[in-house]
This record gives sequence, C-alpha cells and structure tokens, in this order.
Amino acid sequence: MRVQLSTFQVRSVQSLHVLNRVTWGARPRDLERIAAVGISAFIDEQLQPETIPDPFIDSYVAARRILAMNVRELDMGDYSTILDTMLGARLMRAVYSERQLYERMVEFWTDHFNIPIGDLLSYKIVDDREVIRRHAMGSFRDLLFASARSPAMLYYLNNDSSTAEHPNENYAREVMELHTLGVDGGYTESDVIAVARAFTGWTVRNGEFHFDPYVHDQDEKYILGARFPAGRGIEDGLQVLDLLANHPSTARFVCFKLCRRFLGDNPPSSIVDSAANVFMQTRGSIREILRHILTSDEFMAAESQKFRRPFEYLVAILRVLDPGIQIQDPSDLVWSLEALGQVPFFWGPPNGYPDVSEAWINTNGLLHRWNLAMNLALSGDGYLPSAALDVTAVLPPQPTTGALVDAASERILGMILPESDRQTMIAYVASSADTPIDISRYHSRAPILIGLLLASPYFQWS
Repeated sequence: MRVQLSTFQVRSVQSLHVLNRVTWGARPRDLERIAAVGISAFIDEQLQPETIPDPFIDSYVAARRILAMNVRELDMGDYSTILDTMLGARLMRAVYSERQLYERMVEFWTDHFNIPIGDLLSYKIVDDREVIRRHAMGSFRDLLFASARSPAMLYYLNNDSSTAEHPNENYAREVMELHTLGVDGGYTESDVIAVARAFTGWTVRNGEFHFDPYVHDQDEKYILGARFPAGRGIEDGLQVLDLLANHPSTARFVCFKLCRRFLGDNPPSSIVDSAANVFMQTRGSIREILRHILTSDEFMAAESQKFRRPFEYLVAILRVLDPGIQIQDPSDLVWSLEALGQVPFFWGPPNGYPDVSEAWINTNGLLHRWNLAMNLALSGDGYLPSAALDVTAVLPPQPTTGALVDAASERILGMILPESDRQTMIAYVASSADTPIDISRYHSRAPILIGLLLASPYFQWS
C-alpha cells in the first residue's frame, strides 16, 4: 500500500514505517524526533530503554501502590479495583511511555509466556512485574528461567502439584512447544514425560517459588539426548531449562515469532535464519536480536504488512490524537476492547493472542473497530465517557475543503491520500476541494473526517 508522502514531518516511507513498528503508533513529536536524529539513532535509543527518561509513567505507576504489592497484600484487596488498576496501567504505559519498544516487548513476551489473569490476578501482577517487565529486553535464558519459577506459571500449568508419584505434563509440554523449541523442534513424547519428571517438586509455598525435594523424581532421565543422572534435585529442572535456552530450535522458533511481530505474518526465511544466528551467537540477547531485525533490509521492506491487533489499534489511535485526546478512565477504555476480542491478559489458552491478520480481519471485528474509531473521534461530544477529544488540537480549522482533508490525512496517516480516496473524503466534507469551510461546517465535519481516517485501511495496517 505505497502512497504519495507530503512534506509533513515525514521525510520517507521508512521513517513512518519504523515508527509504526518500533512504537505503538506515531505521534507528531515522534515524527519530529526521528526526522531530527535519523532512523538508526532512533532505533538505538529505543534499544536502550534504561537510558530514556520516563517521568510521566514513573509517576503514574508510583501513585498506584497495587502495582508494587506482593501476593499476600493483593489477596486482601478488592478484585475489581486491582484488575482495573492493572488494565489501566497497561494502557497508559503503552500510550504514554517514552520507552516504546520496551513496552512492545512486554506485550510480546506476555503473549509468548501467556498466563490468563482471571483466576490468578494477584500472581499475574507479580509475574508481569518480576518476570516479563524485568527481563523484556535482557536475555531469553534469564526470562525463561524466571518464567519457569513464576508461581503464576506453576499454578496455571499445574506444575505446583506435580510429584514423582503423579508427574503433570502440562508445563513440560508447553515449555517445549510454546516457550522454546516449537512444535516441530525435535522433541518426542518420551522427552515430554522425562521433562515432566525433571520438574516434579517445582511448586509454590507462601506465594513464592519453592522446590520440594521430597516429591521430586530422583531417578535417571534422558532428555533431548542428554543423560540426567540419578540422585539429583532441582538441578534436573535447571539443566532442562539450560538445554532449551541454548537449543538451535529455540533460536529459530523465538526469532520466527519476533520477525512475525515486527515484519509481517510470513517473514522471509532469510531474516529468520540470520536472527536465529544472532540468537545463538549472543546466547539469546533480546536486545541484539532486535537490533539485527530492526536494522535489516527485510524489515525496511516490510511496510504496511502488519494488521494492527485490537489493543495496538486502540493505542495507536490514542497516540496519534495526542495531545488532543484526554483519557478519563483508562480501564474503561480497555474494556471497550472486549467486543474486539483482545482485552489484555484475558486469552485463555497458553499460546497467547493470535499474531496473524486472519485472526482479526472479519466482519464483526471490523465493525467494532469502525465504531471504536468513530466514538473516539466524537468523544468530545460525549460519545465515549472514558475519553474526550479536543478536535481543534488535532485538526485546526482550514480555509478550504481540500486543505482540511489534506491536513487531516497528514496528521492521522502521515501522508497525503491517494487522489481517488482524497476525492471521496472531499465529497464528504463539501462539494469540491476549493469550497470554503465555515466554522459550522468545520465542527460538524472535522470529527467524523478524523474518525473515517482512523477507520481506514491506511491506519489499520502498519
């Protein structure tokens, strides 16, 4: 979907493409930033989130003590209040954090190590903080080890009750199929059984990880061709994780998913292969794998090949409308995604929300997207109580219809519309491009014009 670009802040298709993938959506000041420092420097900044000041989000999170509580404290609180705080923080971090690539990776790993929040609210909040957020840009090995010892994961996949007498295979199967090797990664049913035995005794006590040697299977095991001698304890599980973290199938499986997230549903094998090589060479350095992917020719050629999932679509709208949009109730905005099928943390199966367009492009989903876009565009008139839009801050009045349409498309899409679509928008606003726009017509047409552009394919694909 290549289109003519205007001179509005974007100097190239690639700059807008990078912003649409590295961030949750391009704001005007992001366009200014990447134009000033260049694509390479912008990507390098985002790869080092610890160096990026983030005062608004730091203050927002600090003011919500719930996000820092331990399991016992959380268990004493009100479920609805805690859940809404968690959901609201997820949205606000995505919309307003300056550490955009980091927040995108938080979502990626949340899907990769999926744990539905419903019955595990307290444990999921701790998992989000101590596992996903702590290791999102570190090493895959550290992330895998942290996830394996996460009480939320142990409870979700029933490993908390796995004993030598009754080993449970749920975690053993998912850690290989979904977290590391992939379904075609070379393991067998015998490996699943042996891995389950290796993780017996990995359980939870007083809300924290605990290894119980008395219920661990201490017999000899063979896993992925390696001998695990008899008489050991927690070392069995640790060795399994080490084998999986450094396995070539893990490198390819994880890198395929990363390339699918940042390039498109069917990334070229060339970038998957080269990213997997970086994975192996750096022992799973997430930062270096991302650097390789985001600076590759394949990435730069993947413009407009990724369909925005519902949560990303909502966040991208809020970012492009900033600073004109005011979020009144972030959790209520998140719940509006229920109709679109993607409330964060609510995917039930262990494989995480789908990351291919066919899962999201359907009549019902598109209708709800259009409604969301229009309601947000009209939120200044009370159509959406959880937000309010000052249209003039996003799209100031213009002298003519053509000028208004061009200003709107530049602001929302970062480009001038192709002429046929431009004429369609002009016809909606007034009779011709040269028709003067009085203040009454501006107020009646500008919000809906914004909504139409937000609902268009140009905005839904990034």
